[in-house]
Parts: sequence; structure tokens; C-alpha cells
Amino acid sequence: MLLLAIWLAASVGQAASPQRITLAQIFVTENVAENAARMRAAFEVAVRDRAQWIFFPEGALSGYYDGFDQQEVAVEFDEICKLCRQHAITAVVGTCWKEDGKTYNELRIVNAQGELAGRYAKRCLTYSDAEQFAVGQGPLAQRVNGLVCGTLICNDLWVTPGFTDGPNPHLSWQQAKAGAQVIFQAVNSGADQKFREYHESNLKLRAAEAKCPIVVVNAAREEAINCASGVVSGFEYLVELPRTGEVIRTVEFTPSSGAATKEE
Repeated sequence: MLLLAIWLAASVGQAASPQRITLAQIFVTENVAENAARMRAAFEVAVRDRAQWIFFPEGALSGYYDGFDQQEVAVEFDEICKLCRQHAITAVVGTCWKEDGKTYNELRIVNAQGELAGRYAKRCLTYSDAEQFAVGQGPLAQRVNGLVCGTLICNDLWVTPGFTDGPNPHLSWQQAKAGAQVIFQAVNSGADQKFREYHESNLKLRAAEAKCPIVVVNAAREEAINCASGVVSGFEYLVELPRTGEVIRTVEFTPSSGAATKEE
């Protein structure tokens, strides 16, 4: 832990250049082959736009459930690794994953060399999540492409009252204190609009508190989703994607210095 702290601290205070990221707000189904085809199409956009990163929503590869075939998911995940290596793009991939007799809801980071560079499993499970997935873990911050990144999955950020047991661990704040220069939040939150205000106000507050951008990508729906994909910094969306349907768009985010936040 001491070596990790020293390693992450080396990034603190260093300015970082704007990064190009393709946000893949795609439909997520329970058909792995269909999901993988959509992900390959998103890579085509990332390559065309010369993106450094591509980001997929919660459960994008496996589907957001525990009934998937792990071997099928693993084969398609290997194909994503090949695409990353071929095009020198880093992917943040939402997928559920079966391991050691348990199923986790994960974000798996594949670097531009096609290597698994980091993984994070959802911690703040909703009641319905808890029926399917094991409580996850993972480092608060991981160094990828020279940046210190935090990763969160949906309810990890907002811990919606009535849908999960508390208390709120304030993971985004913890990641900021660990030196995160950007936080990636993968979401699959649906279209119930009564949660939109809560979701998005929390995003804005958390980004302001962390003093680093939160990049969020939600799964697409035919109707308007209840948390917009985009880039949040301070108390606002700097970039906001359309809420309805599949949207694959390359945008920019500017990482923070990575300095731990302090109350002013």
C-alpha cells in the first residue's frame, strides 16, 4: 500500500493534456454477439476520430444480468483486446464476469497494447444487483496511459435511497483523495424520469467536490434515459449527449492535476 501511495503521488500536481474519448451509448441486450457487434461499430468511430479512449456502459458486453455464458464473454473480450492493440486505443469496458464461483459487475480497462491494465467490480449493489452479483472491490485509483483514473459503476456514485443499503461510502471523494485525475462512471440506469434530477445533481456535486471531471456513459434506450452521458466538471455538464437512442460520439475531457481535494 505504501508503494502504491508513492506511485500515485508522483502524478499529483502534474498537468495533463486534453484526452479524446469515444462515448459508446449503445443498446445493451442479453445477447453477447449482438452486444459485441455494437462495440465493434463503436471502435470504428473511435478509430475514425483518432480517439485515445473508448468507454462502454455497465454490462455492455455480457448484458446486465448473471445468465450469460462466461466462455462466450471471454472470447469476445479477447477480441476487444485485439482491437485495442491494433488501433492503439484504451477501452473501459462494462461487462459482468464469472470467476471463482461468483459473478461480478465489472469495469475492465484494456490499454493501448491490448493488455488488461485494471479492473473494478461494483461495490454499492442495489437490491436487485445483490440477487445476481457478489459485492466487488478494486483499487480506488489506477494508473493507465499516464493518468490516475477512478472507476465507478452506476449506483456506486449515487447510492440511491430505497434501492440499496447505506451508508454512502462517497467513493468519488475517496478516489479524488487518492489522486484520481478523471473518474469514469459506467451506467445502465434506465428511463424512469423520476430519478433524473437525483442522478444528475449528484453527478454535478460529486464532480465539483472531487475537482476532477467525471466521464459518464449510460446504456441506450428507445425512450429518454434518466442520466445523460457526457463529461461533467464543476457543477455542469461540459458535454451532454442526446438522451434518446444509440449515440456514439467522440468528445474531450481535461484531466485534473490529481491533487487531493481540500475544503476551501
